[in-house]
Formats: sequence, C-alpha cells, structure tokens
Amino acid sequence: MTREADVAGRPLVSVVTVVYNGAAHIEETIRAVAAQTYPEIRHIVVDGGSTDGTVEILRRLEDRLDCWVSEPDRGVYHAMNKGIGLVSDPRSYVLFANAGDALYAPDVIERAMNAAAAGGADLVYGRMAFSDGAYSGVMGRPVQLSDLARETLCHPATFVRREVFDRVGLFDTSYRLAADYDHIVRCFCHPVSTQFVDVIVSRMRMGGLSGDDYMLSCSERKRVVRSRFGFFRRLAGVTQINLYDIPRNVARHLLQRAGLLERWRLLKGS
Repeated sequence: MTREADVAGRPLVSVVTVVYNGAAHIEETIRAVAAQTYPEIRHIVVDGGSTDGTVEILRRLEDRLDCWVSEPDRGVYHAMNKGIGLVSDPRSYVLFANAGDALYAPDVIERAMNAAAAGGADLVYGRMAFSDGAYSGVMGRPVQLSDLARETLCHPATFVRREVFDRVGLFDTSYRLAADYDHIVRCFCHPVSTQFVDVIVSRMRMGGLSGDDYMLSCSERKRVVRSRFGFFRRLAGVTQINLYDIPRNVARHLLQRAGLLERWRLLKGS
C-alpha cells in the first residue's frame, strides 16, 4: 500500500519496525502504532527471517500493517536501511520503533507533528522515557552540533524525512552499535534543518549492554567523534567517554553485582 501526505497538508509518518526473533514484543509494538490518533501513518516491518513465531504474528496482524517483509539481513542497520527503501514518499517522516520499543501514548505522533508543523524541519526530535525495571527517567533536550560530541538524540524519538537519507546517506553498516549516532551527527553537519519538540515520543526498556558491547559502543562513538568534529570537540568528546562514561558504567556494574545499586540510587536521590 502506498500513501502520500493528505490534502490537509499533514505529513505522512512512516514507522519502521526492525525485528529478529522478537515474538515476545512485536505484537505490543504493532498494536501501539495501530492505536495512534494521527491519521497519516504507514507501518512497515522488516523481519530478519525469524524462527521464533514472529512471522506468524506478522501474518496474523498484517491487516494493521502497510508492508512487511521477512528475509535474512546483515544486521540491524542493514535492516533499517531496507525499511527506508520501502518508504515511497520523499517528504514522509521516518520514525524507527523497533520490537521492544514502545510509543509512549496513543497521541504522541499527532502531538509531535502538530508541534513541528510551524517549523517544517527535516529532522524533528523529541524526548524518550526509559526504565531498567527499578529506575526510570526521561531524556532529550534541544541540542546544537557542538553538543553532539558528548551526547546524542534519542533515536526512537527522532523523525527524519525520507529525502534526508538521499542527501546525507543511509546508516553506515560498518558500525554495529553507533550507526544511528553517526547518522544524526552527519545530519547536523550537512546541515539538515532540525527542530526539538517537547513531547515524550517513545519508551524504551534499558537492559544495559554487556561489558564487551559497552566497550564496542564507546569505541564506535569515539570513531564518530574523531571523524566528524574539530580538535577541541574531539578532545571533549573522547575525554568524556574515557574519563566519565566508561568508569561510570564499570562502577554501575560493580554496584549491581554487589547488590548495592538500588541503595546507591536512593542515596543520590536523597
């Protein structure tokens, strides 16, 4: 099914969901998108050839989907690039809501699009709620390019027009964990017009990366910083990762292993 922006001028929002063996969460994601109050949504699911019952769920719920495919891919960013290729309207916003992510409320896309209407930016970003079971919070704020050496946007709360991927490029699949960060920095460098909307768009379960994956994430973030920023921003970004982010993650895991993480959080909050 192909749909363009409606006659009232509301932009199409193409929600792309990437999944592999995600039977535990894919139905929740599909129903959350289907429940959105915004009238111009196209939902695309790219499955990596799941064998755990995900495909059967997609078949059962395909009346709620505009397009879905199931075939092997070369990783999450390759699958996300496939999803972008399935978006036909160049002015459509693309929002990634992968299995395990959830939209925060039924009206969040409508609220985000209403807030963005006056600016008409090509990249619109909001806020994200997160929880690791015992601890929760909200992140996301207005940023400039210079800020991105030390932080990033909440990618599950970021809407990017399809045509931006033609101008800036797709996700770089040489990254395993930081291709979304790299793409956001490239957009700000291009430059692409950007706009912050004070809307909590998504909710994410934060299980935490394993030690090896966290170190890979840090290594890839440093690679992005070194390739995209000038000397002083590179220095600030790499220093934060080496002297703050990595020690903080190590301390968190040590406290968790000792059963003291929740007590530490309570002391910090008092």
